[in-house]
Amino acid sequence: MSRYISPVLYILLMLVGCAAFISIAGVRIGLFEPLIGFSLLKQSVCAALILSTLAALSIFVCRKECNVSSQRFFGLVLVVSLVYSLMWIVFYAQRINLPNIHDITTDTKMPPEFINVNFLRKSNENGLVYDPKWAAIQIANYPNVKPVMTKKSAQMAYQKALALVVERGWQLDATYPEVGLIEATARTPIFGFRDDVVLRVMTEGDKVRIDMRSCSRVGKGDFGMNAKRIISFMDDLNSRLNGMPFDQMRFLN
Repeated sequence: MSRYISPVLYILLMLVGCAAFISIAGVRIGLFEPLIGFSLLKQSVCAALILSTLAALSIFVCRKECNVSSQRFFGLVLVVSLVYSLMWIVFYAQRINLPNIHDITTDTKMPPEFINVNFLRKSNENGLVYDPKWAAIQIANYPNVKPVMTKKSAQMAYQKALALVVERGWQLDATYPEVGLIEATARTPIFGFRDDVVLRVMTEGDKVRIDMRSCSRVGKGDFGMNAKRIISFMDDLNSRLNGMPFDQMRFLN
């Protein structure tokens, strides 16, 4: 019986692999939108779980046969499909409790405003009006999202922020040095979801304050990507401006 089961499992394994590849590659090359790719990936994970079950059943049903190569193949299919599905299940489980918001900013009272990005977003994508209700949720879940304060000049802060945007490989959408604004588009590592970013450099007393806002174009939640992006960027920017870890910013306030 194993000689009949093996080709079926092989074909199913190839189909799952193709679905996983297409779901990611299709988005990266612009074949379809990220949400479609994400949906296809979820279906491939479900298919992998079903394949794991079939492989386990095959091992049990054919256990009395003296076909070692088939048993090894069944075991290989079981391990590969199970590892693949569990990898994505763990990825999702680690983020399932994150808040269902997609707009994160270092200034929840007066968030930096987008100018050029307003013309880049489609009508079916998220709006750019900040919802004040998100402020309390953000503070509770992402307390490390904070602005950078420095005694360096506003011009230097602007140039350092702009250079860091370029280094990160984000698409530079617009620069407004006269008002201290930088707009860019970043993409998530796997599916390439587009998140719009705006940086604002302004003088506040005898210091310069740099704020940042990161907002997803699609989806109600962002799996914490916008907060992670801001924390990482501001940490690097603070090191370049102030020469100290980000958690020491309080000494500048």
